[in-house]
Amino acid sequence: MKKVSLLNVILLLFIMSSCSNNDDGGGNDLNNLANRESSCNNVIGLTGAYWDFANGIPLPLNSPPVIQNPGGQFIHSRVPLLGFILPQGFSAFEVTEPQTAAVGVNVIRNDNAVVFRWIPNSFILANIPSQTILANEINTMFANFNFNGDFELLCTNTQQTVFEGIPIEFNARLIRFGNMIGQVWVKTTYVAGGTAMAISVVAAPENEYDSQVIETFLPFNFQLYVDDRGNIVDKDNDGFTVLEDPDDNDPNVPVNKN
Repeated sequence: MKKVSLLNVILLLFIMSSCSNNDDGGGNDLNNLANRESSCNNVIGLTGAYWDFANGIPLPLNSPPVIQNPGGQFIHSRVPLLGFILPQGFSAFEVTEPQTAAVGVNVIRNDNAVVFRWIPNSFILANIPSQTILANEINTMFANFNFNGDFELLCTNTQQTVFEGIPIEFNARLIRFGNMIGQVWVKTTYVAGGTAMAISVVAAPENEYDSQVIETFLPFNFQLYVDDRGNIVDKDNDGFTVLEDPDDNDPNVPVNKN
């Protein structure tokens, strides 16, 4: 199960470099992000900040973003440590696909206008290019919003790296389609004759996207990886943080060092 930590280690290292120990979720200075330039020439502010966040670039946050209007809580039935607080007006739908060993969640606002999709772990016994997986997720996003027109590609990033001899690909796109903005990224790791995948999809109306970044998307991400003091989480309490642990949902992997 080494693929989970490999898929997120670089992103998390950058995230943590920008966190303080202030646990006041309301302490973030949005002025730091409102007019901030990004690594993408076509977007600024919070839209660009979230693009940078996905691409491992630190954000000037005073404290981890938190949900300001807590509603229900999602807990995955097969992986209880995959869970987080939802805002009011949102519902979470568990993703479990035995054929691909996929676990994750689709979070949808009750008016179906805002989506947060997170699949941290999936595996196919074949070598699948990350571009193919990315295209499938984008097409599914379009279909979910009944969109079949022309779209504008705002930002794109493709990276290929090797970690301990294991090939890794990262593919990300930021897209304007209709009145919507969608961000999709896929990381693929080629191990054991197959393809391990992590998938992230967010989408919201363009006139709401910035507010959803700070109110919904970033709080979800920080709940998944960062505690309320800005420290890296150890979900299974085995003495290894999510950055070190090959499977942070199983306290027996690796051997407990406590």
